[in-house]
Amino acid sequence: GATRKIAHKIADDIRELSPSTRTKVLSVADADRNDIMTEVFRSKAIAVGSPTVGKSAINTVSGWLHFLQELKFKGKVAGVFGSYGRSGEGNKVLREELTKAGFKVIDEEIKAAWMPDDEFLANTVDFTKIGLDEASL
Repeated sequence: GATRKIAHKIADDIRELSPSTRTKVLSVADADRNDIMTEVFRSKAIAVGSPTVGKSAINTVSGWLHFLQELKFKGKVAGVFGSYGRSGEGNKVLREELTKAGFKVIDEEIKAAWMPDDEFLANTVDFTKIGLDEASL
């Protein structure tokens, strides 16, 4: 639930900083990947998160990212976020895969050790501001 908690905080930050920006939180574990892809086509920017599992992103996210790469996007911005218990390589993998898919990935990222607390989540706003600026939203 740590990565989901971060995703919802990012969405809350976007709604506060840019109320006219349409925001959706989608899970590749729960939603049809084609429906998610439709939302990506409609978006100027996306944030992709995953917990680190086995020094990589979780399998459902990794599989979706490979599907994303087949479409070769241009002119879209992405940000990465995630949680980890030991090693924390998930964000690096997300960054590499999104770059291969044609996204401009912002340098700022969110990386939480274990479950993020309220103090940690208060700092997500910088990530969100940079993403909004890069996407000109």
